[in-house]
Amino acid sequence: MNARILFLAGLLGATALGSTGAFAQNSAACTGEAVTLRILRTPGNYPYPAPMEAWQKENPCVKFEINEVPFAQLADTISVQAASSNPPDVLVYDGPNTQSYAASGILLPLTKYLPKDWDEDILPATKAEHSFEGEVYSPGIEQTTVAMYYNKKLVEAAGIKPPQTLDKAWTWPEALAAFKACQQGPAGAPSIWGLGPTRFGNGQPGLVYQDLIYQRSAGDPKAAPESSAYKTFWALSKDGKSVEGYLNTPEAIEALKFYQSLFNSEGVAPKVGIPNAFFDGKACFYIDTPAAGSALIKDPKIEWGITPIPYFKTPIVHTGSTTIGATARSKHPDIAAKFVVDMSTGEYAYMNVSQRGNLPTLKSLFPRFETYNAYPMKVFVDQLQEWGQPRPPGPKFAQYDKLVTDALRAVAFGGDPADLMADAEKKVQRVLDR
Repeated sequence: MNARILFLAGLLGATALGSTGAFAQNSAACTGEAVTLRILRTPGNYPYPAPMEAWQKENPCVKFEINEVPFAQLADTISVQAASSNPPDVLVYDGPNTQSYAASGILLPLTKYLPKDWDEDILPATKAEHSFEGEVYSPGIEQTTVAMYYNKKLVEAAGIKPPQTLDKAWTWPEALAAFKACQQGPAGAPSIWGLGPTRFGNGQPGLVYQDLIYQRSAGDPKAAPESSAYKTFWALSKDGKSVEGYLNTPEAIEALKFYQSLFNSEGVAPKVGIPNAFFDGKACFYIDTPAAGSALIKDPKIEWGITPIPYFKTPIVHTGSTTIGATARSKHPDIAAKFVVDMSTGEYAYMNVSQRGNLPTLKSLFPRFETYNAYPMKVFVDQLQEWGQPRPPGPKFAQYDKLVTDALRAVAFGGDPADLMADAEKKVQRVLDR
């Protein structure tokens, strides 16, 4: 059931989100017309109470109505409410959908509201992800990506020394050799896995966020634009309108054969999720976001380290996380835009992101996050700045994401990579042509 809670100035500091209570007044009086901004988000998400309370002290005429829905219902709820007679003013959503919402007319362009130095401060991958047809539709508030964790005790016992810096990162064949050397027991049914299962989604392989980087890393963004190497790296045309010749390339298929071997012929990774295998000491290596590191810092169940994500030809990691936007049909567009930009920049951004524990999108904020200033967590910062790319951005990302994830999962379960990617190209192209 949706939780609708009205917050007046000062209430956020005294009442937990999702609860009810008496209203409190701001320390500064409102001398103009009161405005209510309606925010749609998932439970407990951005923006957080402390920065909202601080913002309200500077904007005492603004109050908020918070509408929270489960993540699985968010996309449908956005579609319905954005077209209603009383649309939300602010959306908190999954960042890769920015171009889809912009193309659908759901989001308000924010370019004119951004600080003058924003262009120089923002991570390039974030700007690319949240831009559409020359306009920025979200400033981006946080970023995340994946790196490869390892169990120090297990890898050291196997005589393995994982690289700790980007310039010495493994290739995927080198990583496979490490998986095999560290794994204990027979291939496909070991007591200690070389590469632990993902905790994303349903625990099975295939998710675009983590697994499309195998084939993308086999490409080359500096190759001729008409070449298969160039198209392999980008995995979708720059205008988001064509996928033909981008997924089913010779380079992609060779990379996918390797990817498939991890779960089949090499038997170093399980096809079905084994909850917490890495944290329980049942896997040597494991791919995850900074959240895993934050959990291990708080509760160090094992001795651990981080090594950069391996690659074939071109290092790459996917970016993208929760972000904030203002709706095009907001009844208070200027105020909504100001709130969104303020929450995503400067001190307000720091207050939000520091509570969450993910990475900021602004380079100027990185030095303020002590955890990310030294190894091992600094690997995430270095990867974001040097290797980060948005998941192939386009106005039909949600459909692209599902269809390509389905194909990658089928490859992991033993299907023919060329046939599956050819089919994925056709299905995605039909969606793009609509």
